Amino acid sequence: MTTIQSLSPAAPVTARARRAIAFAILFGLALFGCKDKNAAGGAAPGESAKPAAAKVLHFAFVTNNSSDFWNIAEKGVHKAEVDFGIKAEMFRPLKGEVSDQQRFLEDIEVQNFDGVAISPIDAAAMTPLLDKVAARMPLVCADSDAPNSKRVAYVGSNNVNAGHAAGKAAIEALAASAGAKTGKVALFVGRMDMQNAIDRKQGIEETLGKVPGLEILPVFLDNADRTKAKKNVEDALARYPDLVLMIGIWSYNGPALAGATRASTRKQKPAIVVFDEEEETLKAIQDGLIYATVTQKPFEFGYQSMKLLKDAKDGKPVEKSVDTGLVTVTKPTLDQFWDQLRTLKK
Repeated sequence: MTTIQSLSPAAPVTARARRAIAFAILFGLALFGCKDKNAAGGAAPGESAKPAAAKVLHFAFVTNNSSDFWNIAEKGVHKAEVDFGIKAEMFRPLKGEVSDQQRFLEDIEVQNFDGVAISPIDAAAMTPLLDKVAARMPLVCADSDAPNSKRVAYVGSNNVNAGHAAGKAAIEALAASAGAKTGKVALFVGRMDMQNAIDRKQGIEETLGKVPGLEILPVFLDNADRTKAKKNVEDALARYPDLVLMIGIWSYNGPALAGATRASTRKQKPAIVVFDEEEETLKAIQDGLIYATVTQKPFEFGYQSMKLLKDAKDGKPVEKSVDTGLVTVTKPTLDQFWDQLRTLKK
């Protein structure tokens, strides 16, 4: 019978045994290397490394006051967030002060936003600050322009044309009125250092200035204070018995005109034309108290501003001016406009 003997420690190691030992060592080192690579976060065998997630651009939109008008613009901003994969925040000055906008812009710089849209309250005074911000990030003006600044674009209405539209509607309102066709005209607005107010007043004067028998009074200013806005209307109604026409230039002036006129004891109410689409304004058109409102497209202010900022950051060509258009709403067209507005607000 053949006996199989075990190798003793002292037995010589054959070449074949040495090769087997070397293979085992190499295999162990390779296996350790794979485990170490995976532990360090590297891709496992057969897997490709995942690309880093693209940065989400962060934009700001600074309004000129806290009017309900800007709620619609905010809807446009939110739609742009979804469509363009961005993040955006609204900043609203409660009292419409330049100092509020300056503080917002300083905060936006510190918080490293990627771009900003703004409706500057005082374009001339704010141009140095706007230029400072524009040197760090794309800056778009919306609703009211700062044409001498280094902003990349303006989004909004042609406000001289808006003034022409208001003047035309005012002439129609006087023609439809049962009262006098000539007399004094009162304009109401927050402040006259904003470019949109300057341009609208120009358009109104260019239109009504051609009508014989009309005298345009000095502008009633309220500094974006709704209580003051209503008080200005009350004062005008009481002071000028030959007041035949009133025009509200900013959005909240419509409700102020409607409220003060409803409460007035005057037998003959002046014709009224306003701007924008606040709910109280539209109700006053429905009641026949306001003849017309010249509306802009604030949804597009928000949406197009974000689009332009995104294009600028992506290095795409940017339009220098985006005219969002105007719509004059009177009682015959009110229902259709109101339906569209309610859908938009959703």
